[in-house]
Amino acid sequence: MPTRQTTMHDLNRRAFLTHTTRGGLALSALAAMPMSTLGRMLQPAAKEEPLPVGVLGWKTLQKDIYAIADQTMGGNTLLVASQGQALLVDTKYPYLGGAILNDAANLINADIPANDSIELTLINTHHHGDHTGGNAIIVPIASASYAHANALPRIKSQLERYVQGAKAGPSELARNEADEKLMPFAKSAAEASKAWTEKTAVPKIAISGSGTTLSIGGITLVINHYGSGHTDNDLVIHLPDHNIVHTGDLVFNGLHPYFDPSANASANGWIESLRQTRKLCNAETTVIPGHGPIAGPEVIDTQIKYFESLIASIQTEIEKGTPKEEIVEMSWEFMNGLGFEQIRSRIISGVYDELSA
Repeated sequence: MPTRQTTMHDLNRRAFLTHTTRGGLALSALAAMPMSTLGRMLQPAAKEEPLPVGVLGWKTLQKDIYAIADQTMGGNTLLVASQGQALLVDTKYPYLGGAILNDAANLINADIPANDSIELTLINTHHHGDHTGGNAIIVPIASASYAHANALPRIKSQLERYVQGAKAGPSELARNEADEKLMPFAKSAAEASKAWTEKTAVPKIAISGSGTTLSIGGITLVINHYGSGHTDNDLVIHLPDHNIVHTGDLVFNGLHPYFDPSANASANGWIESLRQTRKLCNAETTVIPGHGPIAGPEVIDTQIKYFESLIASIQTEIEKGTPKEEIVEMSWEFMNGLGFEQIRSRIISGVYDELSA
């Protein structure tokens, strides 16, 4: 059985760095150019979109702040790397954990194989496997790791799911024709999963309420919990000085939300959590939803309206005496054009049960 240090060796932070150089023109060539051509060259360059960062191609939101919003890769992930410290919010699927760790370590110049831990703080927004899958690789080497108290036993109970997800990772990447740079990390996770235990993926510090404040590399963040919504362990991460909010799965942008009765999901509680989250925002706030594109605070308003409309529509059918089996097959105008159509009936069923209780 490989030791953890052997496993981490495959996650060498220098593995996939690329370097580019730009050449210049000789003075003689410049002198020979027509003035019109030279004038165009001397105009200020158009602002370019920042290049993707790291193996996973993180989008730069602000200086030192990065995110991935790609539905093929699990829940949306936030990464802050400042002054030699990193903050990571959610860890996607098990076979992506090594690539996430690699990119975070690169950004803070940490050498993974040489260290038992690095200055990385992990926060899980909730327990679902597409947000905690990479925990088993990241928690053991993180300097601190947080999740809501209700999430911890659920994460612990998901060991077999994480192991199977890691083992399936290489074939999953091949099937989806993913970037080949991810394959070594997926293979390393599959091998490492043989040694994972129930505690490997479980964060070390429990959050129970709102207002936990941390400073990571000089960047302040506040962790809030507003009650049962998507689950009974949803955390909202707020970077007040940078006007960024990560909502976890309280927001599905352009998608039907996933309703999980086994985790005490509540449509009415979901609305209240969203309203409290909306209070953190102004017109310029960057909102990172749990799934779907990064946007502004309007996505929170849209999610509130979705649940208000859904509750009203189902309640009308209940009062008319429409059987549940007919209601779950219904759709209404506010549901048109949304992704995750395969879970539409699931959320209708869950809200029906809540209203009928």
